Amino acid sequence: MGVLVDLAVAVPLVGAVAAVLVPDRALDAVRASALLAAVCWLVLLLDASVVSVTRLHSAPIVAAAGFGAALLVAAVDGEAVERPVLLGVALTAASIGVAAGRGATDGGGAVVALAAAAALASAAGRLAARVWATAAVGLIVAAIGVVALRSAANAWQLPLTDAASHRGPGVLVMVGAALVAVAGCGRPRAPLTVVVPAAAFVAAQAAPIVHRTAGLTWFAVVLAAAATAASVAARAGRPLLDRPAAALVLLGLAALVVPGAARGPGLLLASAGAVALGFGAPVAAALGIPGGIALAIALAAQGGGGAFAVGGLGALVALALAAVVVRAGAVPRPSIWTVPMFAAGVWLLVAPGTWGWVGPAALHAYDVGAARAAAGGALCLLALVLLGRDPAGWYAHVLPPDTAGEDAVRH
Repeated sequence: MGVLVDLAVAVPLVGAVAAVLVPDRALDAVRASALLAAVCWLVLLLDASVVSVTRLHSAPIVAAAGFGAALLVAAVDGEAVERPVLLGVALTAASIGVAAGRGATDGGGAVVALAAAAALASAAGRLAARVWATAAVGLIVAAIGVVALRSAANAWQLPLTDAASHRGPGVLVMVGAALVAVAGCGRPRAPLTVVVPAAAFVAAQAAPIVHRTAGLTWFAVVLAAAATAASVAARAGRPLLDRPAAALVLLGLAALVVPGAARGPGLLLASAGAVALGFGAPVAAALGIPGGIALAIALAAQGGGGAFAVGGLGALVALALAAVVVRAGAVPRPSIWTVPMFAAGVWLLVAPGTWGWVGPAALHAYDVGAARAAAGGALCLLALVLLGRDPAGWYAHVLPPDTAGEDAVRH
């Protein structure tokens, strides 16, 4: 399995080299290498073991973040990419960021690699000033938090083994990572989306330092309020960012620090936000249904004012995203390169209980119901396809037309 870690990190770099050698097919080379890297990460994810290779490692959550970043690069919009070579190198940097460390995440290495990935992805395509400025501020805040952790605990590791007195730096790391993720959600299928899974990963690794045993209510409420704001963010009638992706990621981060056991739902919601970026359509907000249900279950089990506040804000997010879906126009014809991301979205929507790397999520009943619904939907679709083959339609066989003589007698 160690070879797969090396391949997952190195293959995008090979794709970047191929893009230099074959400039006419540069983007296709980078996309193909990203898909190969995604296959490597998927095998590591399904294996669900911890693998260490020199200064890199893979664990289930690491492989999930690498898998998401690779699929986002494969699904990138060709019109948004000006320098495909830099995009391939950015994926390598993001992969190093999530895999940095020997057996555990190296916080310093992760933030440095995340900064490199953000800079390379920004250079690969045109970005508005507010986007790269948000990412830059987030990286600075996250770096301050990591350095503060290093000074206080004499360790770069995320999460810390002893996190009893280091909640403040952990909050800084999560705030910085959240800002980077929001910047990456500025436009779906854009080069900067590659940093979203890596930023969410850094936040998830810092979350246990913030959560400790009782959670941090005020911080969870702030993140949930930010998710609500992201779900309605618009100017002059135009969205300021990909609202489903940003709202789901932020709500997922809120779940990571809310009182109670909501880490599993939080990771499902953050994953849904990252996958939604590869769709580029408001309907992708539906990917948050499994995580939303799991979060509601966890909050109901916990009870208390903090859980009620986060749950209420989560309900507002759901309503706002539903309104976005209702007002959306026709879904554009998807690119063939988005098919793997679409498959990942179907997997998340139909069988979230198989995403064992997120931890407990209490979705067994959901999995059973979703499987039955998917089977019923497939049968209905098959029936419609078969009936649609006859131009006359099924009713022509059930109710044959009257003859001319019968029509004259009737009238």
